[in-house]
Amino acid sequence: MSPRAIEKRDIRPAAPNSDVQGLLALPNIRLLPLSAGDRITGYGHTGDYILPAAIQGNLTVSAYDRYALLDPGQAYLLAEPGEYTVQAVSDGFCILLQLRGELVPRLLAERLSKGGNTLFHGGAAAVRETAMALAVWEDEQGEVPGETASSLAYSMLLKLKVLPTTVRVDSGSPLVEAAVAIIQEEFPFLEGVDELAERLEVSAAHLGRVFTKKIGISPGKYITRVRVEYAKLLLRDPDTTITYVAEASGFANANYFAKVFRRETGLSPSEYLASTPRRPIQNIPHFGI
Repeated sequence: MSPRAIEKRDIRPAAPNSDVQGLLALPNIRLLPLSAGDRITGYGHTGDYILPAAIQGNLTVSAYDRYALLDPGQAYLLAEPGEYTVQAVSDGFCILLQLRGELVPRLLAERLSKGGNTLFHGGAAAVRETAMALAVWEDEQGEVPGETASSLAYSMLLKLKVLPTTVRVDSGSPLVEAAVAIIQEEFPFLEGVDELAERLEVSAAHLGRVFTKKIGISPGKYITRVRVEYAKLLLRDPDTTITYVAEASGFANANYFAKVFRRETGLSPSEYLASTPRRPIQNIPHFGI
């Protein structure tokens, strides 16, 4: 779906019950098709975390003395930002989430920089998945329950937690570096090499030749490897399922994921689960949808 085809809208889930409210709440989600130069301003109060994501197009995010330029596929977390501004550098689509609760700094403790701000390479995919799920719920069933929004926010934070901290590859080829950046930042919803080549305005054959020469494997193989590595990270969480990991990593279904995972690792996802210590997250309640 083209981002310009999505209308501007706000989704405001109901407040979760008191037990969940202090842990994690997602009170507002904004879907924002933007033209170059458009500005969105807001104010984050004490306890708020503002999470803008550049789904397509570049954004700048500023709050007091803090500033970030987001490439497509990136997200940026602002902690207690006060007045903030998001501005479109080019035509595109932005999703802006407001989060509250003690689970945000607890889950992302290893990623938060001084001041509570951090850039997530590839984070836009997790934000987009969460926002689209809430939009579908609202369209089909009306107001989103607070506990449902919190559950989806929790899953999103787990994805952000395990994203790689860097994505740059020095290949000596601007075309290949641009391709790698798109793959690493948008792999969960990248349809394939043809889409990648179209976005880079080259033929798929030319991209394949240059990419393989510089990286040593084809762009299709590279996409698969990035997805599998991400899946391996997700599989370490004790509350995850193979179906969820398949979908979050960009595979069409769990059966196809299992086939590819075995081909790449020599193990089925279940065998990998049994052979890898899983990382429990202490004192985190289960959110039921």
